[in-house]
Amino acid sequence: MSQPKTGPQDLPPKGGYAPFGVSRTKLRTILSGRAGVGIFVVVNVVSFPLYYKNWLSERIKMLETKSRELATVPMLLAERDRAILKHQKRMRELEADVMKDFPFWEVGTFFGAPIYESVPEDTYIEPNFGECYTYADPLDFPIMQISHFLT
Repeated sequence: MSQPKTGPQDLPPKGGYAPFGVSRTKLRTILSGRAGVGIFVVVNVVSFPLYYKNWLSERIKMLETKSRELATVPMLLAERDRAILKHQKRMRELEADVMKDFPFWEVGTFFGAPIYESVPEDTYIEPNFGECYTYADPLDFPIMQISHFLT
């Protein structure tokens, strides 16, 4: 059991406790407002010409890239069209070889009827994906063209 305290009772000191420190302590500043604005202005004045020079060089590089692209894309498209036409010629020769036993078969038609009736005969129509791989092995198909069937 606890014993009652026999000594003097705890009381505040004479004159009371010291006041609490609730006043704001001011932080030490490294730069004043004017110095900060001055540094901002100096940095912008010095860096803007450098930025503008870099912007001009990047713009020139971009224009050269676009010019190179505009010069080469027609040649690349012409090469692609040439490759497609060579492939179509091989496909017609293969069709003639496959259908040689059928006397009424005309190459490039569907049982004698033209495939495109509303288009003049000398108009080029780019073949779709299936026409390019008509006589190919199904395992030779590029996988990305038929990937939607696999999911």
